[in-house]
Amino acid sequence: MIIECISGGLVNSNVYVVAGNSGGVIIDCGCPAERIIEAVKKTGIDIKDVILTHGHFDHMYYIDSIRELAGMRIHIHKNDADFLTDPVKSGLMFLHRRGAKSINPADNLLDDGDILKIGDLELKILHTPGHTPGSICILVVNNVFTGDTLFHTSIGRTDFPGGSHKDIVKSIKNKLFTLPEDTVVYPGHGEPTDIGHEKRNNPFVLNNIN
Repeated sequence: MIIECISGGLVNSNVYVVAGNSGGVIIDCGCPAERIIEAVKKTGIDIKDVILTHGHFDHMYYIDSIRELAGMRIHIHKNDADFLTDPVKSGLMFLHRRGAKSINPADNLLDDGDILKIGDLELKILHTPGHTPGSICILVVNNVFTGDTLFHTSIGRTDFPGGSHKDIVKSIKNKLFTLPEDTVVYPGHGEPTDIGHEKRNNPFVLNNIN
């Protein structure tokens, strides 16, 4: 399996191109579409699916561009579906104060426990609310793509509309920290980590252990 990270965009977000032998997927779309498409071409796999970990602008700003250039299908959790069309919820209102931009709706709405089979890849959707109501993590074999839920020794912000510190800690403890400790964590910003390291060292979760 190939995992290629592309970093950049408006606030240095991570985009992941994940490819198996006969299928692949893009996770988040916060970098220019041309850079993502170039990374896809290098895999040699015809990738047509983008899964969004949540609906904030820095993870989906280039969605319509990549749709136009490559005909991608867009997947997002049902609880964040309206972030794409609501520039206040997505934060696009604050980026484009005049004539706020909205994104076209997703092609497929996800729910907790969904299994997406794309070629030889199997992706399990973990609903992890807290950063946003519809934040998800995506489990692929022993790799989990955590968006803005879990970072290297940190967690996502919860001071945006729809955020909840209680919910994000619960999501991490109940959905992520129950995974094997050698599960590799690929976050929406910053460097990779693993579940074991975060269980032992993440102060934002350890300080809320009860």
